[in-house]
Amino acid sequence: MSMLPAPSSGARGSHVSRLAPPGSLTKRIREGSVDLESGLDAKKSRMEEPGAPVTNLAKSMSKSMMNIADKAKPAAGRVGTTSGRVGIPAGGSKPKVSVTRPGADRRQTTTALNDRTNSSKSRPGLAREKSSSVRGPAGAEKLAGKAASSKRPAWDLKGRLEDMERMFDHTNRRVEDLETEKQTLQTDVEVKKEVVVQSSEEIRTLRSNIERSEQELENLRRSLREKEEQFNEETVRLKRQLEDEQYTKSSLERRLKGLEDELSSKQTEVAGLKNSVAELSSSRAGVEASLSGAKTELEAARSQILALQTESERKSDEIVTSLAAQEEMLAKLRWEESERRKLHNLVQELKGNIRVFCRMRPLLGEEKDGLDEIRHVNIQWEKTLELIKTVDSANESIAGGLNKNMKYDFEFDRVFGPTSSQADVFAEISQLVQSALDGYNVCVFAYGQTGSGKTFTMEGGPAIEDDESECGMIPRTIRQIFEVQEKLKEKSWEYKLQASFLEIYNEEIRDLLTSDTTQKCEIKMSDSKGTDLHVTNLKTEEVTSEGQIASMIRRARKNRAQAKTLCNERSSRSHSVFMLRIEGHNTATTETCCGTLNLVDLAGSERIKDSGSEGMRLTEAQAINKSLSNLGNVIMALAQKNSHVPYRNSKLTHLLQNCLGGNSKTLMFVNISPKEECFSETLNSLRFATKVNQCNIGTACKKAAK
Repeated sequence: MSMLPAPSSGARGSHVSRLAPPGSLTKRIREGSVDLESGLDAKKSRMEEPGAPVTNLAKSMSKSMMNIADKAKPAAGRVGTTSGRVGIPAGGSKPKVSVTRPGADRRQTTTALNDRTNSSKSRPGLAREKSSSVRGPAGAEKLAGKAASSKRPAWDLKGRLEDMERMFDHTNRRVEDLETEKQTLQTDVEVKKEVVVQSSEEIRTLRSNIERSEQELENLRRSLREKEEQFNEETVRLKRQLEDEQYTKSSLERRLKGLEDELSSKQTEVAGLKNSVAELSSSRAGVEASLSGAKTELEAARSQILALQTESERKSDEIVTSLAAQEEMLAKLRWEESERRKLHNLVQELKGNIRVFCRMRPLLGEEKDGLDEIRHVNIQWEKTLELIKTVDSANESIAGGLNKNMKYDFEFDRVFGPTSSQADVFAEISQLVQSALDGYNVCVFAYGQTGSGKTFTMEGGPAIEDDESECGMIPRTIRQIFEVQEKLKEKSWEYKLQASFLEIYNEEIRDLLTSDTTQKCEIKMSDSKGTDLHVTNLKTEEVTSEGQIASMIRRARKNRAQAKTLCNERSSRSHSVFMLRIEGHNTATTETCCGTLNLVDLAGSERIKDSGSEGMRLTEAQAINKSLSNLGNVIMALAQKNSHVPYRNSKLTHLLQNCLGGNSKTLMFVNISPKEECFSETLNSLRFATKVNQCNIGTACKKAAK
C-alpha cells in the first residue's frame, strides 16, 4: 500500500479533471484544434494536387508552413529530452543519490499507472500525444526512473520535497517550451501577415493592370467600331454614287434611243405630211362642196332647236301647274282627314256615350251534358234578347203567384250569342279604337258574374300565341293601332304608345308588370287645375311591337290574383286595368293629339253561399262586391243627375272617374253565363247593364298632346 496521502473522494467523483496531472508530458487538447504537423501535411497534400494552379501566395504559404514544421520538430525533441531528465534539479546541480526501496518503487509505479489511466479516460484525444512522447529514448528513461523509484512514505518529507522540486523543474521546462513554441507561432503569424500584405498588393496591382488592359481593349474596340462604321458609310456612299451613275447612264441611253425613234418617226411623219398635202389639195374641192350642204343643214337644225325650246317651256309650265294641284289635293286630303275624325266622333256621340254590349259564352265541358240548347235565354235579333224563367209543375204551388213562367226583355246596342267569335266582337269596338287614335279617351270594361267569360273577352284564351282566333280585345286593339299607324304615316302622322297594367285587389292598387310589391301605388291628380288622373309608382313601358303586348299579358296573368271557387275553377279575385296612352304628331300640319285607351276586366260578382268562400276568399269576395256596388251607385247618381257622384268610395270608381264622368267614350260588356242555375245573377247583370245604357254622361272632349 502507498504511504502517500490518497486524494480525497470528492476530487475522484464522476467529474474527471481536464488538466494534465503534475509530471505529465501530455498537452491539454482544445476542442476544435488541429495539430500543427497534421495541418501542414493537409495543406501540402492540397497544394500538391495535380492540376491545382500554383501562385506566388501558395508558394509563400507552403514555405512558411515548412519552416514552422522544421522549427517544431527540434522543440518537440527538446521537450522529450528535457522531460526524460527526471532526477536533475532545476538549477543544474548533480542529482542526489537516493537509496532504492522496493516499497517506494511500487508506490511510484502505481501512481504513474493511475495518472495514465485517469488521463486516458478523461481525455481520450490526448492519449496519442502521451504515447508518442513515451516512445522516444527520453520517455523510456523516464518510465524506467519511475519504475525504479517507489512512492515515498509519509514520513520521508525530504524525499517527497525532492520529488516536488523535480516536478516543478519539469513544469518550468514545459512552460519554457510552450513559450518558445508561442514565439515561433507568433513569428509565423507575422510572416503570414507579411505574405498576405504582399499578396494583397500583388492582387491590387494585377487588378489595376487588368482594368487598364480592359480599358485599352475597350478603346481598341471602340476605335475598331468607328473605323468599321466609317468604312461602311464610305462603302454605302460609293455604292449610292455608283447606282446614281448607272441610273444616269441608263437614262441617257433611254433618252438617246427615244430621240432616235422620234427622229425616225418625224421623218416618217414628214413623208406622210407630204402625201397628206397632196391628198388635201385634191379633196379641197369636195370639202367646199360639202360645206355648203352643211350650212343648209345647220340652218334647219337651228329652226328645230327653237321649236324644242318652246315645247320645253310649255311642259315646264304644265309641271308647275301639276305640282300646285298636287299640293292643293294634299291639303284637301288633310282637311278631309280632319273632317273624317269629326264625323267619326259625331257618329260615336250619336250612338251614346256609354254603349252596352251583351255577350253570352257557350257551354263548356261538363256543362254540355244533358243540354242540347240554352233554353232560358232567347236572342231575338242583334240588339234584343229575352230571358225566360220556367217553373216545373212539380214545384208549382197554388199560392205561389211569383213562381210562374216569366219573360224579361232587354235591349242593348249589340247582343252577341254563344256562336259569336272574338273577331265579331272586336269589329264593333274597332271604331272606339279609332277614336283613341284621334285623341279621345276611350274606356272598355267587362262586367258580369264570375265565370261568365270576362277575362276571355278582354285578354283571350290561354293559347293566344298559337291560335290567333282566341286573341281578346287587348291584343286585337294593339294590332289595329299598329295597322292604322302604318297607314297614317302617308299623311305625316307619327304615334308614340306607352302601356301599363295594374289590378285593384282588396282596395289596393298593384302593378302587374313588376313583382315588387313594396312600392305603394296611389291615384293622384295630374295637376291642380285639370281633371286627369294618374297612378304613382306605376311602371310604364313603350310599346313598339305586338309581341311586346303578348309578353305583358303573360306577366300580368302570372302576377294577377286568381283562385278556385265553387262557382269558377279559375276565378279572378281582382279588377285588372290595361292603360294605353297614345300620343300623335303630324309633321306637316304640326297638329297633335293625345288619347288614352282603358281596357278593364272587372272581377265577377258572386254570392258567397254559392261560391263557398272562406277566409281569404271571403275577404276578396266582400271587397269585389263592395267595389261593384259602388260602381252601381256611381251609375245611379249619373243617371239621376245628382250634384255629387261618389267616385272616391272605392279605388275602382276613382280610377274610372274620367271614363264615367263625361270625358271619355265608354263601352261596357255585360257577360252572362249560359247555365240556367245562374238565372238570378244573369238577371241582375242585365238589369244593371240596362241602367248603364240609359245613363247619359255628356260629350267627350278631344285632347291635344302637351
